[in-house]
Amino acid sequence: MRRLGSAILAATSASMALASPQVSTAGGDWSNIPLIKTQGSLRISTEAIDQIEAAAAGPCARSGLSKKHVELTMPFLVKFSSQGAVERVVVREMQCAAIEQVIGGAVLQLAKAGEYRPTGENIEGWYRGEIALSLQ
Repeated sequence: MRRLGSAILAATSASMALASPQVSTAGGDWSNIPLIKTQGSLRISTEAIDQIEAAAAGPCARSGLSKKHVELTMPFLVKFSSQGAVERVVVREMQCAAIEQVIGGAVLQLAKAGEYRPTGENIEGWYRGEIALSLQ
């Protein structure tokens, strides 16, 4: 009986993981995707900012990104279900996995918290936006 309970728990955990929103990166032309509705009340966490600054000073250092200066605009896409739940987040690929992961996670959390919402304009559920950071 204990094994059956463990198997059910493992299966439930696996299905919950599959149901959670995915974050990925991509390139391409997103200009034909409708703009996302932004509430304007939530911000990226200070922990995420610290992680971005650390990546900019280390593995991602280049023009616009350094220990003393981060100037970054990151386009993103969010896919919503027909019920308005966040299904997927895609951030623009920038050749820096550390920053892509932090921004993707931040967008996911902001979307789940209601900062980003669908407008109903796109039946497919995809909307685009961008996060701009200027840290000095």
